This record gives sequence, C-alpha cells and structure tokens, in this order.
Amino acid sequence: MKNHVFAAAACLLLAACSGNETKVAKLEVIPVGAAFERQAELKASDCFKKIRYVALETTDSCLVGEGAHASILKDWIVVVSGRSRCQLFDKKTGRFIRTIGHVGEDPEGYSNAYGGWLNPHTDRLYFPGWNKKQVAYRADGSFDSVWTPAIVPGDFPMATAFDYFDAGIIAGYYSASDSVPARLVLFRGDEIVREQFLPMDIRGEKAVTPDEIAAISVWKDGGGGMLVIKYKNEKSSLTSLGNSCFWHKGDEMFFHQAYNDTLYRVSADKGLQPVRMLDPGIYGWPYNERFEDKKDAIYPTAFMENEDVILFRFVTNVYNDKRKTYNALYRKSDGTVKICPFDDKITDDMNGFLPLQPGAISASGEFTTILPAEDVISWFEENAAKTDIPAEVAALKRVGEEDNPVVAIME
Repeated sequence: MKNHVFAAAACLLLAACSGNETKVAKLEVIPVGAAFERQAELKASDCFKKIRYVALETTDSCLVGEGAHASILKDWIVVVSGRSRCQLFDKKTGRFIRTIGHVGEDPEGYSNAYGGWLNPHTDRLYFPGWNKKQVAYRADGSFDSVWTPAIVPGDFPMATAFDYFDAGIIAGYYSASDSVPARLVLFRGDEIVREQFLPMDIRGEKAVTPDEIAAISVWKDGGGGMLVIKYKNEKSSLTSLGNSCFWHKGDEMFFHQAYNDTLYRVSADKGLQPVRMLDPGIYGWPYNERFEDKKDAIYPTAFMENEDVILFRFVTNVYNDKRKTYNALYRKSDGTVKICPFDDKITDDMNGFLPLQPGAISASGEFTTILPAEDVISWFEENAAKTDIPAEVAALKRVGEEDNPVVAIME
C-alpha cells in the first residue's frame, strides 16, 4: 500500500504521556472534576452568540417521525427520524427539499438512517450499510457509492466509528481485541494511508461467552447511547454506540478515546497530536478499573466544538441505578467550565424561550436541536400574558399540533 504509515504505540506514548514536561505544560487543561463539585445553571449566553428558529414545513409527504435528530450540511437541515427516514429541509426557510435514500437490502439500500455522518467537503451523506459497508448519497438525493473499508491487519473487530477527515480521507476507529490494542486508521478509497496504535498499549479482554453474561442493556446518554453488559462475576463492561470519539471544528478533526483524559487533533502526516487535557480530579476512571463500578467516575460520551466553546457530555455511575448524564461547557476565551445535569438542559436567557439541548454541530460551528411542536404550543399557552416576546419567537405561534418540529440553530 502506497504511503502506508505505521506508528508504534511506544512512539505515541512518548509524545503523549511521557515525562516531557515542556510539551505537556502547553496543553490546555479543562478542570472537569472541580466544576463537577460546584455545578451551576448553564445558560444560552454562556454558550452562544445568537439563536434562530426554523419551523420545518409540514405536508403529508414530509412528516418527521418520533425521536428526530437534526444536523446541518451547508445550506440544508438534515433530519433523521425513525430507523428509515432521512430528510433535507432548507436551512433558512424550513421548506422541505427531499428524502435521502432508503432502508433496504438492494444495492443502494442502507441498514439504518441513524448512525450515519455528513461530509461538508463533498456534500455526501453516509449511512451504515450491510456487512460492514458504508452507503453514500449525494445531497441532491442521488445514490453515490458503497464503500467497503480495506481490511485492517491484525485480529480486529469491526470499526467502532467512521467519520470524514477531509474530502478524500475517511477515519475509522477500531477498539482493542484480545491480541492487539485499539487503532486509528485513515482510508483513501481502498487504500490505508495511516494505521496507528492509540496512546495506551492495552489489549482487550478475552472474548466473552454467552454463559458469562448476566444481563445486557442499552442506555441513552445524550449521544449515540451505551451498551452495558453485566457479568455473572459481578463485573461489567461498557461500549459506546454511535460516533462518540470523533468531532470537527472547521477543517480540523479531533479524537477522544475512552478512559484517556487527553483530547487529540488528527493529522494525516503526524497522527494524533495532544491539544487539551481533561482533569477529572478524583472522578477519573482509569482503563485498568473499567470493569469496576466506580462511584461518580466521569465517562465522556460526546464532544461538540466551535471557535468559542467546547460543549461535551459525560455520564457518571454507569453501572448502577444512579447513572446520570451531564452537560459540560468549556469556554475558550477565559477557561470557564460549567456543568449541569443533562435533564436541566440549557436555559434560554437570550430569548426567554424553551430550554435548549444541542444534539449536533456543523463544521462551521452551528449547534442544532429539535423543539417538538407540542412543546412550542405549550410554551405559548403558559406564557400568554407575556408582552416582550422576541419577534422570531412570536413567529412560532403559527405552529400547530400536527406540525413538524422547530429546529433551533445556535451560533
């Protein structure tokens, strides 16, 4: 394979977590543990400069289903709902444009509308296909291609996540097996252009047989969700579902590995470059304790970043009935860190409207969230006496009970 680069784990360890104090000292530290102990209300003005609302067009041909998720691809709002529905709406007007692809076992079908990703460099939408394939559609609705990742050398399970790196390169994360550590792989079509061990030279546990499993559960965490397995020996294990390890800011790609407090920038030439460090304090969860039910241990699940802030989520008490998800904000200008329970959402102190729960962010830095029509209607009923409602919010009075949701876009 041309330009094939293999970086040994020892080399990455030297760069990322050796005694090189000068290099480590340059990293920004995000004091998550300290902020966790002094939780505070998270307000829209802490996170965003402006908020606007887009009421999605409602017709019989473009009804949005339950559990909708919105993201932005250039001038379009991409809405995924249910297992099989992906729809494009105009970002300015909310006008319905088209449906993208379909679930099916035919050559152009994908297995699920959820779990996909967008590439703003190429205007492509990728969906999980069948037999480890990725199915790509163009934003104009036409079928593009089926991509089959090249076989990664070594005893590896299927990739945990895929995402775009740039217009021509796709990144894949492979979790550890019982014989090799986790690995980051960059693909260009059928070619592997970089294959790199991740910072910790740790191998997974031996394969688990069904007889060892006591219970399996799936839990939503504000991101793709988590698969929790409880074993008969009273230990447990955790697997993040969806893409919880990659995120973007402009043309930059970032990466976070479970049980590792370092945040990395991904480079095609230099591999993983440490850029920030989470400091969980006494709430850290080391890799060698990952099977233990560690009280209040912080487990990050999703990162969203723009020029001003990093908004991320984490879960505590993953293995017991006190499990809880939190929103965390890191403001780059002054290093402020604020944490609040996920269920409290983000108070809209800018427009005085419904609280916000960002679910995605575009490469250009636009956060998005879905506001169900019934929530919009209830807010106006409860605030009928208000006279100082901003014009953009007041325009949403026309939303009806049978209408599609409203998408809030935050910058």
